[in-house]
Amino acid sequence: MTAAALGQVRRWSAAGLDAVAVRLEATGRALATICEALERARPPDAWRGAAADAARAGHERVATLLRMLATDVVSVQAGARAASDAVGGIQAALAQAHDLADANGFTIAADGTVADTALSGPGTADTRPAVQAEIVDRVEQVLRASAVLDADLAALLMAVAQSGADPAASTGSSAAAIGVVAPPDGTPADSAGWWSALSPAAQRTVVAEHPEWVGNRDGLPSAVRDEANRALLGAQVARLDADLRSVRARYDALTAAGPASLEAVWLTERNNLLGRLGELHRRRQVLDAVRATISGSDRRLLLLDLDLARPRAAVAVGDVDAAEHVAVLTPGFGNTVRGDLTGVADQADALRARSLAALDGAGRHGESVAAVAWLGYDVPVGLLGVGTPDAARAGGADLARFYEGVDASRRTDPHLTALGHSYGSLTTGYALQQAVGVDDAVLFGSPGIGIDHVDALHVPADHTGVVEASWDPVADLGWFGDDPNRLEGVTGLSARAATLPDGTASAGSVLHAQYLTPGSTSQYNIAATVAGLAEQRILDHGLGVGDVVRGALDGRSGS
Repeated sequence: MTAAALGQVRRWSAAGLDAVAVRLEATGRALATICEALERARPPDAWRGAAADAARAGHERVATLLRMLATDVVSVQAGARAASDAVGGIQAALAQAHDLADANGFTIAADGTVADTALSGPGTADTRPAVQAEIVDRVEQVLRASAVLDADLAALLMAVAQSGADPAASTGSSAAAIGVVAPPDGTPADSAGWWSALSPAAQRTVVAEHPEWVGNRDGLPSAVRDEANRALLGAQVARLDADLRSVRARYDALTAAGPASLEAVWLTERNNLLGRLGELHRRRQVLDAVRATISGSDRRLLLLDLDLARPRAAVAVGDVDAAEHVAVLTPGFGNTVRGDLTGVADQADALRARSLAALDGAGRHGESVAAVAWLGYDVPVGLLGVGTPDAARAGGADLARFYEGVDASRRTDPHLTALGHSYGSLTTGYALQQAVGVDDAVLFGSPGIGIDHVDALHVPADHTGVVEASWDPVADLGWFGDDPNRLEGVTGLSARAATLPDGTASAGSVLHAQYLTPGSTSQYNIAATVAGLAEQRILDHGLGVGDVVRGALDGRSGS
């Protein structure tokens, strides 16, 4: 199906297909009644002779034809129902694309072309191309799903037309699969368009039968990703426990028997099994960490990739699909899924609570907040790795997709805040040079963001905050570009003890690991940014001893 067929898709009728299915259902019931009556009219067993044999053969021939016809009717009726559901999903996805276009000053032509027709539409010159690209991606997925549906339904009808004595084996499965299309390899907007073009029944089928398509796919609703990832996590736990039992049994049998041949060979086999047991136990600890982290009722597992040398995961606190304010927290050096996922998620939880309290204090009751602990990149764990930008650059691309996926998965964009700590601020800096749709950014304890100016970040002007605590040597390194608190265009947020707008006192933060300490000024400032309360933040560029020393060295090198 080409773009020229978009007008045809608009004219497709789910109600018409439902009407066909209703008529076929009635026909199927009538045929079943006829089959029952024909069965009762079977020639009696006591009848013998050539005439009796001919009557029985004729009866069986008619009965077989009726059974085939009844089966065909049931298959086509099931196909019509599935196609009706699929058309509903496709047209809903097309409506979403039109809503996005209308809200942003674009039009979708009959041939699928997306044109920018607004003289002064919402957004900026920086974001409008990205919005247009998202609409294009969504239209492409509508057309892709339409082509698959068209082909699926045609194949089912052809199979029925050509069916032999037992068509149910082929046509029944075809009817169940109608409208279920594999996801595209593309942008988060492509994934969002793919998902929205599936019928509810197809969506349930995909999650149940192909959770690996869904769990780590940016652009899909967080609730769907969580359901898929929990299923995958449960399956991984079951497989790992089975492996542990198997290897443990082999090890126990080997050690119980003792060396049966050369002792060196026996020792090698034993050590190999011990190594395998150690590896499996470490993987089990990662699984246990993930399970412990998502045990809360308001937590969702948005990323799960445990097959890498450094496992990755992301956990949301709150409803990312509906919250007015969403924050994504990217930690830095030394953080691992096994040892730190729970702690980072707890920090996100406390930050969310502080943001909600700030909203209540500002009289904005009812606004909701979600926060994501994102360990979705190869966080450096050694000094050699943390000294280069390689992991941050690669992780920044994945983080940018995650940001864009949050926006693409929703009907309305949230107020989205990017938070980066330590080496994670460098990853965040690379991500913000690629992603659009982030409304605020806060970088804290940052050794640099990969550039020496904030103009390259796709964040609105004056919406990039920097927090530097006293005696934080990392924040004064300027290892990956200039010291962020010295960059033009950043807003310095205080990490010193202060009196907050509500009159309460907050504590100062020192060193490198206290920025999100509950009750601190730095945590308050970050929370106020997440809540969209920029005017209530405590400002301070945080210039300290390190900045004075660097300033002196810069002056000396320039003299």
